Amino acid sequence: MTPAAQRFYLLASRRIAGLQPDVAAALLRSLRIIRESLNDNELARLIADGSIERLLSTTMSDAILDRALLPYRTAVRGVVERGFKFTTPDLPKAGKVNGVVAVSFDHLNPKVLDALKTLDTRVLSSLKADVRETVREAVKVGLEAGQAPRKVARGIRDVIGLGPSQMQEVANFREALLGENGRSVSGYTLRNRTVDRLLKKGPLTPEQADRYTELYRKARVAQNANTVSRTATLDSYRAGQDLSWKAAQESGVVPPGFRLMKTWVQVQRPTKREEHIPLNGETVPFDQPYSNGSQIPGDLGEYNCACLSRIVVVRAA
Repeated sequence: MTPAAQRFYLLASRRIAGLQPDVAAALLRSLRIIRESLNDNELARLIADGSIERLLSTTMSDAILDRALLPYRTAVRGVVERGFKFTTPDLPKAGKVNGVVAVSFDHLNPKVLDALKTLDTRVLSSLKADVRETVREAVKVGLEAGQAPRKVARGIRDVIGLGPSQMQEVANFREALLGENGRSVSGYTLRNRTVDRLLKKGPLTPEQADRYTELYRKARVAQNANTVSRTATLDSYRAGQDLSWKAAQESGVVPPGFRLMKTWVQVQRPTKREEHIPLNGETVPFDQPYSNGSQIPGDLGEYNCACLSRIVVVRAA
């Protein structure tokens, strides 16, 4: 990575890190709304009827989830606008023409509307699908374990915000607290450290296990929300950056005789995506895709991709 690319990446990373907490908080608020919308009696009745798909279509329809996810959607869209504004100073002459800022975030601009619609589809649709899949799995696991419909219904609220594998992780943690199936708590880094002291005296009581499992569940939901919101924040910031440079083209900020080029920038971090390593440093015209088909890094749905485009103005050939 060149020094200029490194400076660009560090600046963008600081901006994104500053935006992410608001997105994570909005996601947790939306998940809470989903939980509060659930009615145990209605859930139990649908479970007793064996109507899992009807349960999902009735209690977690697009209309219901869209309303619940409004805080998250608003936060994600806000990052697009803030990403646009953050990157405006990076434009030629800081986005000015004759000393006056010539670019602005226009909510009615077709390019902005298309970008927001695409982002909504990618971010919200996947989240709604994840919520439904977790609920479906929770009902299946509960019924297979012989639980009564009402007990299964009460447990659904606790799995909102977790994936199926994370739901199982929480259940396994409780078994570790009880000393069941040879499980140990040592690998559960999100555990409350008080359990280590308590476990020196032997397995916890069911009441203690319930208490510390609940603390672990909440920590796991928060961690998951942080990971999901990081991807959404990255996607939104990159969309804002892309729109900012498109506005520069439209407004005449890019002077005649010059054109935009973009370079794929991937920081060398432990969680870097292996398939993006060959793309690092690849340079293409701004309006053309990279060799993997991406117009913007991460726009093919890659989860937690932290790559960015560094956009520069060069003299046209």
